[in-house]
Amino acid sequence: MKFNGYYHEKPHRDLDAKIQAYNNNDHKTDVWNAFVDSDLPGVNDDDFSIIPRTLPMSYWPTLKESAHLVTRFALALLSLPEREIRAIIPRGPVRDHLVDELEVLKYRKGRMTGSFRYDMAIVGPPVKGNPPVVLEINEIGFDGLARSSFFQKVLLDLMPNLKGRLVSLDTAAAEVRNMQRLGDKMIRIQYDDYNWDEIYLLQAAQKLGADFKLISPKLFGQKISKKHSPLLEQLPIDVVNGRVVLGGGGKLGQWRPDATNMSFAYELKDYKEGHPLYSKLVRAKTPQYGPFITGLVAAKTILVLMDDPLLRKKLLGSSKTMAESVLPAKLLSSPGAAKCLQKPHDWVLKHTDGCGGEQVFMNQDLERKLKRIRSANRHEWVIQKKTELNLIDVNGILSRPKQAIADLGVFVQYDWEMGRNGGRFRHFEIGGLMARATNKSLKVNVSGGGLQVAMLLDRAK
Repeated sequence: MKFNGYYHEKPHRDLDAKIQAYNNNDHKTDVWNAFVDSDLPGVNDDDFSIIPRTLPMSYWPTLKESAHLVTRFALALLSLPEREIRAIIPRGPVRDHLVDELEVLKYRKGRMTGSFRYDMAIVGPPVKGNPPVVLEINEIGFDGLARSSFFQKVLLDLMPNLKGRLVSLDTAAAEVRNMQRLGDKMIRIQYDDYNWDEIYLLQAAQKLGADFKLISPKLFGQKISKKHSPLLEQLPIDVVNGRVVLGGGGKLGQWRPDATNMSFAYELKDYKEGHPLYSKLVRAKTPQYGPFITGLVAAKTILVLMDDPLLRKKLLGSSKTMAESVLPAKLLSSPGAAKCLQKPHDWVLKHTDGCGGEQVFMNQDLERKLKRIRSANRHEWVIQKKTELNLIDVNGILSRPKQAIADLGVFVQYDWEMGRNGGRFRHFEIGGLMARATNKSLKVNVSGGGLQVAMLLDRAK
């Protein structure tokens, strides 16, 4: 695809020259071999750029402020009284299940600890006064967290002359440290297997003294391959005297974790399949790391809520706060949507519960999809103003050198305490960064022909 008029983001001239010295087949072979030598299964299945994307350290305060405000908006919204949240967050399949079936609002613990991945976009130069804009909020089961640490380490190890200048963020370690705010013993609930990303997270946990168990609940009834998933135990999970316990015999029988964590992204069918267990977890005294309640702000309707100046004033104190990080967005069922869609190529259509790049439509696909959406379901769809993601230079282990549009994945770890005035952060940090890039479509998902890109900060600028 041609991306005419898009801003081409490049490192500072002297840094770019040093990076381009590695933009060759020898370095590509070194990266590939480092992946193979890691013994992480499947690490080289997806494309990855052998050169990183860099951002000037001077941009860090702007990026951090935007991520902090988005996180504060989301968590303050979830801290409102139940009746207000019901009135504010538009109805949708997952929203209704979380509120009415799992009753996540009724059984709030007063504290939320977990992480988000914000899919953002820098549009234009990464300088003060030009904050990134939010494309989506992802919670439970989002991808890329631990792999971003691995990617950065591999590149810096293979580019030793840049180690003193480029700064990396250890996302896996940041995640484990945040989990340890709830305790060292953690159950991570899997479905029927796990990927190399989770193996790397487990290794990071072991280095930091955390005790992680990868568990497939008996309730799921999955056949677990000990050959392909030797770290995964299949055991019953129950709640006894308000606390989560691992049941069954053996060395893990009656093991009591300090917290539970979900490993995969949830669609409505997933919530329904595990409802007997999830209902117990929501009501238990044992906290969830990444609680189900955050599914309410991961729905695409959050884009509409962030675009509401009155709600920004209510939650952040000013209608102008965070405004520059928000793209115009409307419910498809709203009166203003029809006028916006007189120019359909200016908008992106998203289903409120879509994940992994699915249920996102642009251009001709958007126009075709609009004709198939029943009027009774229009409240389940959001339109968001299209924006022009920056172009960067990439060279994949499975592809050739090219220019591609890139998003900005921002991994945020939070610990939030609810209170009368909305709440406060006990802890907040941007634990890591990563990007995805493509020249095959306007969507930057790796599964759609894109590639993964390591993100590093240039301390000299």
